[in-house]
Amino acid sequence: MSEYKELIKQFDKIRSYVRDFYIYGFKTRDDFCEKSGRTYDNQRRRMESWFSGYIRTEQNGHKKSVFLTLDSGRMAVNPLYQAWKSKAFTGNDISLRFFLPDLLSDGRPRSIETIADELQKQYHCLFDTQTIRRKLAFYEKEGLAIRKKEGKQYLYGITAPLPQAHPGLFPALWLAVSFFQGAAPFGFIGSTILDFWNQKNDFFRFRSDYLIHTLEDEVLLPILRAMEQKCQIRITAKSTKNTAVPSSRPARFLDATPLKILTSTQTGRRYLCAWQERTRCFSTFRLDSIQNVELLLPDALYDTHMASLQRALPYVWGVSFGSLPKTGPETVTMEVCFDEKEEDFILNRLQREGRGGSLNRLKPGVYQYTRLCADATEFLPWAKSFTGRIRAFYCSNPAVEQRFWDDMQKMKEYYFATGDAAEHEKP
Repeated sequence: MSEYKELIKQFDKIRSYVRDFYIYGFKTRDDFCEKSGRTYDNQRRRMESWFSGYIRTEQNGHKKSVFLTLDSGRMAVNPLYQAWKSKAFTGNDISLRFFLPDLLSDGRPRSIETIADELQKQYHCLFDTQTIRRKLAFYEKEGLAIRKKEGKQYLYGITAPLPQAHPGLFPALWLAVSFFQGAAPFGFIGSTILDFWNQKNDFFRFRSDYLIHTLEDEVLLPILRAMEQKCQIRITAKSTKNTAVPSSRPARFLDATPLKILTSTQTGRRYLCAWQERTRCFSTFRLDSIQNVELLLPDALYDTHMASLQRALPYVWGVSFGSLPKTGPETVTMEVCFDEKEEDFILNRLQREGRGGSLNRLKPGVYQYTRLCADATEFLPWAKSFTGRIRAFYCSNPAVEQRFWDDMQKMKEYYFATGDAAEHEKP
């Protein structure tokens, strides 16, 4: 039986559990049926350790649900960053992290063999030269070490600390980093910098901060890298819908060309907008449904796809592109009635929330709103928010128009049925 450890090697294994505990707090142990009960217990224990101040429980009969309660407006740092800071490491990792900077702090570059000998003499630790070489190569990639060639061998040194290399950068840096760690993608990097310098965010609080975004940054980074290099990607996506039998919804492997990251201003969810050559249309994928991203070859038509996307975006109501660019956009029109003197807020809503649609005054108290939509189905929830004031509704897609009136009829039947029942209950 493997021993329980708080630290983790792979972030993707814990990501779905943190998300479920944060968003679906009503789930009990029996609802986590993708893995064994022991796996659930281990993940729960990790989160209880990481987020001890935010863990809450609720008892329903003999079943207990565990969930996270977070208020971004009261937090200096996103608590979910702690999951990123719990990566497992070996004894050599932590030893060399202290020994190498200390040994090379005198500014004298050394060869790998010399470094190995001096580590043994000064710290009484014997390290394999290949282990030291891999660690220094990693530090060089991260900008912590430098390498230069002298004759036939490479010499390694350590980079100067930031306060020495850029004395004018501090303490103004803390203000920028404190804002970055709460406002930007990959904010856990800013939080880690503050931890490294023993600093705290004493400047900013964010009332509407989508804390859950940090769980998606692991897949966001390779997507942005692919967009920069204009490459195709292969994504492993899984449905985010809850189901009693998760295995019935297997992961999908899809090849696509990533073009843009869209963020909903209503829900905060982030979406990948991509071109799928197989279907010859644009598709969107929720970032929290993507499990893995693999970079493929560059797409020679990347700029062409991007130009098509820019032409299509003005017609997108939410995140669905419908059948664009195979077919043209759909036209939706509704006529809204209201008292212009007493209910001017209705007019303000039409103007403020209309997302570029045209608004015409047919006569006093009657306005016509028209918009071209890539997928008119996305328009329906907003249109229904004017229920009771809609005089007419039309759509070039007959199925969308029929769905609107069917929903209106169902609502009418529901309220009439409720009203009749209330009448019968009266004495």
